[in-house]
Amino acid sequence: MMRGTFTALAVALLAVAAAAAPVAHFAQGTIPGTIRYQVVTVGPTAGDISGTLGDLTNLEVLAGPVLAQEITWRGAEPVATTVLTWVLRARTLGPIAVGPTRVRFGDSEVFTKAVSGNALAGGRRGGERPELFMQLSSAKVAVGEPLIVQFFVAVPPEASGEGWDVQASFPDSWSERIPAGGAPPAGRGVLPPGLLPLAGWLVIPVHAGRLEIPPAVARAADWGAEPDNPGAPALTATSRPQNVEVAELPPAPAPFFGAVGDLEFSRRLVEADAAGGDLASVEVSVRGAGNLPLLEPPPLPLPAGVRSFEPEESHAWKPSRHGLVGWRRWRIPIEARPGTYELPEVTFCTYRPGRSYASQTLPALTLAVRPPAAAAPAAAPLRREPAPPLPAAAIAAAAFLAGAVTVLAARAWR
Repeated sequence: MMRGTFTALAVALLAVAAAAAPVAHFAQGTIPGTIRYQVVTVGPTAGDISGTLGDLTNLEVLAGPVLAQEITWRGAEPVATTVLTWVLRARTLGPIAVGPTRVRFGDSEVFTKAVSGNALAGGRRGGERPELFMQLSSAKVAVGEPLIVQFFVAVPPEASGEGWDVQASFPDSWSERIPAGGAPPAGRGVLPPGLLPLAGWLVIPVHAGRLEIPPAVARAADWGAEPDNPGAPALTATSRPQNVEVAELPPAPAPFFGAVGDLEFSRRLVEADAAGGDLASVEVSVRGAGNLPLLEPPPLPLPAGVRSFEPEESHAWKPSRHGLVGWRRWRIPIEARPGTYELPEVTFCTYRPGRSYASQTLPALTLAVRPPAAAAPAAAPLRREPAPPLPAAAIAAAAFLAGAVTVLAARAWR
C-alpha cells in the first residue's frame, strides 16, 4: 500500500489503445494517491453497457465503473461518446498495468489494449482539485419544454481554463451542445464567484416523470503541464447528479401533434407536375422556437375521394438558450379523381411554456383536379391520287411514234 505521506500520485502513460475505439488511458486521480482509468468509445447508441477491467498489475480497485455518455447527432443518426471510469490505487511504487479491458454494448463486446504506466511519489498539486458545478435553468419543466444545462468549474487563478473536455449524458431527452458562456441562471442556487464556464447543453425531455441527470466528467491537462502531452498529469472534475421534474402537458383543446414553444403554422397546395410525374401535395410548415425535432407529422383531414401518402420531411434549425430556432416542413402527396374538392380548415395548437395553449386556424383549401389531356388523333397515311386514264387517240398516236422510231433506227443501221 502507498504510504499516507505521499501527497499525490503522478502517472506516466506508456501505452494507449489503438486509434480505433475503444481507447483506454490513465488520468490523474482527483483524490491524492489515486488513479483514474478511463475507457472511451464512440459509436452508435446501444443497449446495456458494462465493463470488465481485465488483468491488474500492482493495482487495486477503489470504485467504478462510473458511466458517462454524451449523445450527439450526425444527420439523423444518434452517436454516443461513452466513458467508463474506474478509481484505482497502486499497491506499491513502480510499474502498473490494466487490461485488456472488455466493454459490452448489449449483445456485442469490444476490447482495449493493455495500458501501462508507473506509480511515482511526489505528484504535484495532488491536494488541489477543481470542482465542477452543474447548473439548471429550472428544476421543473413540461414535456417538450427546453432545459438549459450549464457546467462551470472552480479553478485557481493560474488556470487558463483551456483544453477542458466535458462529457455529460441526458437520458430520455433530445440534447444538443450549445456554446459555453453566459452567467449562471438567477435563482437556481448559490454558486461561488469566479467560476469558469465550460460547456452547455440544450435538453428537451420527451417523457414525463423524473429526469435523472448523472454526474458529468470534465477533464483537462494539469495546471502548468503540457496539454498536448498524453502522459502529463490530468485534472478531472465530476459534478453531482441532479434531478428535474418533468410534468405532463395539460389536455390540448385542438388537434395536437406535440408542438411546444413559440411556433407558427402555415399550409399551401402544390400543383401536380404532369411533366415530372409528381402528384399534387399539401405542404405544412412550422416555424419559430420550440421542440422542432420531436414533432409528429401534422394531422391532415381530407374529403372523401382524396387519399394521401407518406410525407416528405425537411428542416433547418440551430440550438440557442431559448430552444431550437428554425423551421420544419412536411410535403404530403395527395391523389384524387378529376373534380373539385375542398380541404377543410384545420386548427393546430401549441403549448406555450409557462402559459397555456395557443390555437391557430388555417383556412380551407380548394383542390381542382383536371382530367388528363386527350391524346391527339393519329395522322392518316398520305394517299396518292391515281393518274387519269389516257384516251384511245393518245394511245394510237404513241404506238405510231414508237413504230416510226423503230423503222428509222433500222435504216440507220444499214
